Amino acid sequence: MFGTAALAALLGSGAPAAALPGPVVGQPAPDFALTTLDGRRVRLADYRGRTLVVNVWGSWCPPCRLETPDLIAESLREAPHGVAFLGVDTTESASAVRAFAAAKSVPYPQAAVSENSRFARDYDIRNYPTTFVIGPDGVLRARHADNLLPRAQLHAYIVAAKAGENAPLQTAFQAQLDALLDPARYPLGGDPQTVRTNVADAVAAIAHADDLMDEAMDDAARDHDLVATQAEEERLRAAVLDAFAPLAAGDADAALLARLRGDQAAALGNWSEAKTWYEQALAHAPGDVDVLSGEAEAADHLGDGARVVQLLARIAELKPSYATFVALGRAEAKQADLVAAEAAFARATKLAATPSALAWTNLYAGRMEASAGRPVPARAAFARALAAAAGIPRSDARATWYVEQAQEGMIALGVTAGAAAALSLAPWTGPDLPGSVASTIKYRLAVTGAPGVALNLAVRGLPPHWIGSFCTDRVCAPFRTTLTIPAGGVKIVEFQVIPLGHASGPIDVRVDASVGTRRVASAGATV
Repeated sequence: MFGTAALAALLGSGAPAAALPGPVVGQPAPDFALTTLDGRRVRLADYRGRTLVVNVWGSWCPPCRLETPDLIAESLREAPHGVAFLGVDTTESASAVRAFAAAKSVPYPQAAVSENSRFARDYDIRNYPTTFVIGPDGVLRARHADNLLPRAQLHAYIVAAKAGENAPLQTAFQAQLDALLDPARYPLGGDPQTVRTNVADAVAAIAHADDLMDEAMDDAARDHDLVATQAEEERLRAAVLDAFAPLAAGDADAALLARLRGDQAAALGNWSEAKTWYEQALAHAPGDVDVLSGEAEAADHLGDGARVVQLLARIAELKPSYATFVALGRAEAKQADLVAAEAAFARATKLAATPSALAWTNLYAGRMEASAGRPVPARAAFARALAAAAGIPRSDARATWYVEQAQEGMIALGVTAGAAAALSLAPWTGPDLPGSVASTIKYRLAVTGAPGVALNLAVRGLPPHWIGSFCTDRVCAPFRTTLTIPAGGVKIVEFQVIPLGHASGPIDVRVDASVGTRRVASAGATV
C-alpha cells in the first residue's frame, strides 16, 4: 500500500497531454551548423532557396540500411532540380560514417555529431532513421521517423516542400494505428469497473501499437508516421491517467500509475521527471523489467552511467538474454570498465543461440573494442561476426546487413588516422559494379590506408586456369592491379573469382597488398 502523500503525487493535476518535443511541421526548421566529413561547414541558411532533405541514420540500424538505396536514387534524381541531401550520424565516429558512405557509394555529404550535440537536441533525435524535408523558405515540411519506404513517399514530401506545402503520410498501416489509438474506442466514464476495463484495454493498445511499429520497421508495405503515432499515444495515455488516478488503490495501481506517468514524461523528453516516476514505480514493483528499462533510458539521457549499469545488471539477472548482456556490456564500456564489459559480452556470446544472434553480438563487441582504441580485438570480433553471418540463410535480410556491417567495422579501423594499410574481403552485397560478370563469385574488397599510397594487389591460391579479377570503376584487371588510396582513406573493389575448371574441395584464395616488393597486408576467403 502507499501513503497519502504518495497517492496525492500520483493523482497529479490531470493536465492535458502536452506537445511532443522537437521541430514542428509547418514551422521554421531549427538552425544548425555542422561539419561534413570533408571539413566543410554547412548551415541551414546555406540551403535557402533549395529544398533540403536531412537524413539522420546509423550504420547499426537495419531500417537505415534498408532505405539507403532509395535515398541515393532520389538524391541523384533530384540534384539537377535544386534539391540537396545531407546525412547526419549522431551515434558513431567519423571513421564509421566514412566506411558506410564508401561501401554504399553515398553521393551526398555526411556529418558525424554527438548524441548530445545541439543538432540532436534541437531536432529531438531519438529514433533512427529520421528524415526531415525543409522547403526553400526554411520551413519544415515533413518530419518522418522510421524508414522512408517506398521511395514514392520521399518524392511526395519533396514535391510538397517545393510547393511550400506539408505532405502528410497516408497509408493503410497508419490508418490501422490511428484506429487502434482512437480514444473513442476506450470510453473512460461510467462505473469504476468499466473504467478499469477500458483503462486496461487502452494501456494494452499503446503497447500493441509499439509492438506493431517494431515489427513493421523492415516492411515497406507498413510505412507509418512515428511522430504522429507517438502524439496519439500521448493523448490516449493522458486520458487514461485522468480517468484511472481517482480509482487507484493498492501497490499494483500505484506501480501502474507511476509507470504511465514515467512513460508520459519520457515521451515529452522530461527525463528527470521520468526517472522520478520510474523510481516510484519500482518501489511498488521492484521486479518490473519494463519499469527498469524505462528508468535505464532516463538515466542514460541524464548522463548517469553508473545507474544505467545497475539497472541493466538487474534486468540481466531477472531476464538474461544475449541482447540484455550486450546492452550491459556497452553501458560498462561507457563507464570505462572494459573488464566488466568484455565479461558481459562473453555472457552474451554464450546465450547467442543462432548465427544472427552471434553475428549481432560480435558486431557490438567489435564496436565496443574499437571505441576503446583496441583495434586488434575489434578486428577479431568483426571477423567472428563475418563468420557467423555466413551461417544465416541468404533469404534472411540480416545476412546481408551483418556481412556489410562487419566489413564496415574493419574499414573504419583502417581509415583511422595513422592506420597501416589493410584489406578486408567479404561476400559482395548490393548492385554489381559496371563491367562485372554475373556468373562469377563476387567479393567486396575494401582497401584502406593512408591517402596517396600506391598499393599493388595480387591474387594467390587459385587453381590452374581460374581467374581472379579486380574491378574498379569501369575497368577489370585479372590477377593483379595497382591502385592509389583516395583522400577518404578507403577504396572499394569488386573482386571476382571466375572458376574455369573443376576443383576438388574448398579453395582458399588470398589477396595480397604490397608496396614495391614488400607485402603490407593480406585478406582471404574460402571459395
